[in-house]
Amino acid sequence: MNYVWYHIKNDPKYWVKIVVIPAILVVALLDFLSHMFKPPGFFNLWFFMITLGVSILLVIAYAVYLYITPRKEKKTLTDQAHYERKREREFREIIQQNPDFQTYCFTCRHFNQEIKACRLNIKNPRARAMSLNDRYRYCMYWESLN
Repeated sequence: MNYVWYHIKNDPKYWVKIVVIPAILVVALLDFLSHMFKPPGFFNLWFFMITLGVSILLVIAYAVYLYITPRKEKKTLTDQAHYERKREREFREIIQQNPDFQTYCFTCRHFNQEIKACRLNIKNPRARAMSLNDRYRYCMYWESLN
């Protein structure tokens, strides 16, 4: 019961999924049935048609979303791969000049002090711990605070 009570009090999405959408569907069904059995019915079928039209538009929008999302992911992966190769060359030059160079998370510009983690959405997990020499591992997205 605590789970249900928590969502009833705090989660607006719960209200939309559990109360609003089913209520709209029930009213649309009542409109259709009332028009079918005793024309013109409660709303003269306009509520049913609006609900049907909005549903079709939402399905089309979701299909477009499913089509675009993989393309964005692929573009992000290629952009990140290009950036990682460039940063690897830069780090190798820095390591040649300073063999004790390291990329500590807490000295990075992207490090979030509140949650003690990186804010970036890095698709390649090996980019956080790239081995460029025998001694240390380097994050390819590290940027100095200074």
